[in-house]
Amino acid sequence: MSLSFLAPLAAALSVLLVLPVLAHFARQTPRDRRSFGAMMLLQRVVKRLRRRRRVKDPFLLLLRLLAVAAVIAAVMGPDWIYSGSAPEFGGSGRVVIVVDKSLSMGLADGGRTLAQQAREKAIAVVEALPAETKVGLVLYGDEAEVITPTMEADPERVLAALKDLEAGYGGSNLRGALLAARRLLAGVPGEVLVFTDEAGTEMVAAAKPEIQQLLEGDNTVLPQVVHAEPPRNVAVVGATYGEGMEGGQVRMTVANYGTAPIEVACEVTLPDGQVIPVFAAVGAQAEVEKAVTVPPEARGGVGRAWCDDPDLPMDDSRYFHLPRVGASRVLVVDGDPGDTPIRSEVYFLERALAPWGGVREGLRPDVTTPLGLSNLDPDTHRVVFLANLADPRAFGPRLTEFVRKGGNLVISLGDNVTAERYNAALSQVLPAPFRKVRDLAAPGEPGVPLTLPDTDHKLFSAFSRGGRSSFSKVRAQRVMTLEPYDESEDVHTLLEFEGGVPALVERKVGNGRVLIWTSTFDLGWSNLPLQAMFMPMVQRMVSYLGGEAGGGGIRENAFVGELAAVALPDVGLEPQVMGPDSQPVRSRVDAGKVLFIPEKPGAYTVQVEGSPPLASVAVNTRIEESDVRRSSSIAGVEREIRPDLFARRVDLSPYLYWAALVFFTVQAMVSLRRTA
Repeated sequence: MSLSFLAPLAAALSVLLVLPVLAHFARQTPRDRRSFGAMMLLQRVVKRLRRRRRVKDPFLLLLRLLAVAAVIAAVMGPDWIYSGSAPEFGGSGRVVIVVDKSLSMGLADGGRTLAQQAREKAIAVVEALPAETKVGLVLYGDEAEVITPTMEADPERVLAALKDLEAGYGGSNLRGALLAARRLLAGVPGEVLVFTDEAGTEMVAAAKPEIQQLLEGDNTVLPQVVHAEPPRNVAVVGATYGEGMEGGQVRMTVANYGTAPIEVACEVTLPDGQVIPVFAAVGAQAEVEKAVTVPPEARGGVGRAWCDDPDLPMDDSRYFHLPRVGASRVLVVDGDPGDTPIRSEVYFLERALAPWGGVREGLRPDVTTPLGLSNLDPDTHRVVFLANLADPRAFGPRLTEFVRKGGNLVISLGDNVTAERYNAALSQVLPAPFRKVRDLAAPGEPGVPLTLPDTDHKLFSAFSRGGRSSFSKVRAQRVMTLEPYDESEDVHTLLEFEGGVPALVERKVGNGRVLIWTSTFDLGWSNLPLQAMFMPMVQRMVSYLGGEAGGGGIRENAFVGELAAVALPDVGLEPQVMGPDSQPVRSRVDAGKVLFIPEKPGAYTVQVEGSPPLASVAVNTRIEESDVRRSSSIAGVEREIRPDLFARRVDLSPYLYWAALVFFTVQAMVSLRRTA
């Protein structure tokens, strides 16, 4: 509240207040006359003169001062200004209803959500509008949704849309909603009624430019606030996987936006369905971090951190990526077991795959004889190594189908291999038919070295900062040659020996890949297993082929209502996006990326039918929407722009004139009574 004066110069009249004071100090004739006697009475006379110099009748003086002051104040024309309620609406004949349906409007208060309360209030307003009032409707979450293309005199469409209104998972784009409302008004002054909880730190502040535009266009913005008192909400605002004991740790951050401390039951659900419970005690308007230990082995994918909060359940979950924890299984077929372990064809290969015995973050090779191919499980094994296998014909169809559906096959050669048998069994997946065994060096000679790899290729990118030179130390005395072939999108020569002899050749088949190492993985034809690059190259090879069964592929993060873009490994792919409910999500492919807009949080996958996922996407809500506290208001912003908008003004001059009259009357009555 405040006072304003129309004529502040009238304050100069305040000098008139001196007149009553002077009058009361002036000498007055004594009412009682007495004869002056002896000089002995002189002292008593002096005392009486002193009393005459004091203010006489202070109450009467006060009344006269108040009367003069009231007159002076009335002449100055004071106004009493105070904040009032919003003005009545509907008088302009043009009303735009703007309703917030963001995540925070899902907060339950008194058994109903804020969105339901806003819906009921908005319906009541529309139904009470004067006849012939033109009305429009804008709903907003992440984006503004204009329900009525133009202002309509018939409110039926508006009422029908309001009756179906529910809170969503999106953010609060109030600025976009007010822009849509301004466009609906089309330059003609009207009223914009905003039904919102005004929650969050950014929504109202971001909308200030649009509020100003509306006010400058002689429009009225009327906030219709619905809010829970006191505010309350518990939300999971963070969840990440990192290193730690056993299989690592998932660290979840729980925030309490309420005014009282609370303890909530939480749990972390891993991609394979394992549930790890935990309790979180959170102080008032505070955050707490809880660490959950992951088992030594867990399938990779998208996990969920969740806390139980009945007030606003839509932000109780946070989705995170979990890489493969523990060993990723690789099927290794030993084509030449040997009479001792060290003479086995896969002795070096097995140790390169699992140098630490298959512990966390390693690979667990399932080493088997050729008959073990009958145990090939596409859901378990993403990569199969055929090491110097003599005759694959019995398993040719099984291996071909395995590759076509997204499996990966690595073939290394040796003395047991015959070109005819491989060509007959695996002709549909080989980069080119095998030709014959070729000696690159005479017995006793060191052999032909490898050329350096292209570190721009994904398989060799890890060697770009070091280790690339060690490839030149690999020397082969013998290789299996291939029939001539042309480089294409599907067939690539990844490594060569000096002289242009292919060393590592790749072919894409369906959704899988086949790699041919034309020499051996033991010491039979080359010194490859003795080189420093052997173990990291084998590890990279398995990773390149998707060896993280269930946890490989591209990992992306996205937010509800915002465009998610996932780069495709092959521009020719036409994948599907599957939502948390395993139903297809509308998507499109553009410039080598698959694009989609998730409508709710959860784990999304990008995949080609019949193959493992190409990518996993963890979709979450914006944490700003979880803060249900009000930090600013639309009315407050409007007062900054136009201080008089919600002000109520009362002219105090008439009241002061009446007060002056009363004071003059009372002082006159008191004066007459005392002179009587």
